[in-house]
Amino acid sequence: MKIAVPILTYHSNNVMGNDYHNNDHIALAHDLSVIHRLGFKIISLSTLLDWYQGRLPDQEVAQSVVLTCDDGSWFDYYDIDHPHFGPQRSFFNIIKDYSHTTGDQVHLSSFVIVSPDGRIVLDQTCLAGNGWWTDDWWQEAQKSGLMSIENHSWDHNHIAFHQNVNHDQSFKTVDNQKQCDYQLRQSQTYLNKHMVLSSCYFAYPYGNFSDYLKNQYLPEQARDLGLEAAFTTEARAVTKDCQLWAMPRFVCGEAWHTSDEFERILLSFGSPKKGLF
Repeated sequence: MKIAVPILTYHSNNVMGNDYHNNDHIALAHDLSVIHRLGFKIISLSTLLDWYQGRLPDQEVAQSVVLTCDDGSWFDYYDIDHPHFGPQRSFFNIIKDYSHTTGDQVHLSSFVIVSPDGRIVLDQTCLAGNGWWTDDWWQEAQKSGLMSIENHSWDHNHIAFHQNVNHDQSFKTVDNQKQCDYQLRQSQTYLNKHMVLSSCYFAYPYGNFSDYLKNQYLPEQARDLGLEAAFTTEARAVTKDCQLWAMPRFVCGEAWHTSDEFERILLSFGSPKKGLF
């Protein structure tokens, strides 16, 4: 049987209410219970890439999912009292609670926006302006063994800084050496030399990319940058046929919107407890 592993992606900033469809914290906690009930195991991105590169046998990743999240605000790590929707359990504490309750292994890769000045601006324009987008938690999260810190670009090519782009364009406009170095090289330098995090994966903001970035810059510069793979938001599972610099991910709120839709996605890969493999 062909092995296919879904990568699931959440955004901790997505708090627009306290229901599954409008709060990724509620969704993550619920989805973890579904993952456990159906008998899937949670593996890290590194385990998945070890299998993809032929360093692990199929049985190590069969019947598995990978957890990731994007943007890297305080909502990833700290419990926050939201000004409109009350206390929110952080992604980090949600997965820690899950591990303590079930005894299951769990790991979450957090793709962070790296620029310190950029995060200050985004905190003011996209959050509540309460200083909730600092990097003071990154090293502690990494040391926990439950979470790793990975690269989501220098400034997300966000419209707050680059007014000539939008969500659909975004990294399609990052199409030359200078722009790629600005978004990837300086962010890798900050993560690995300043923060000493050994980050080795990159997630394209909004999931899009230029042909130059995917097909030339990353294959040629990856070793020097310390990058091992890049991830999109294409809603399908990772197989051995996937491209290393365009690995797909399912995104909560895009690939699925309800708990029933989420369960159907998992069941499309079979259920270990129901003997569908």
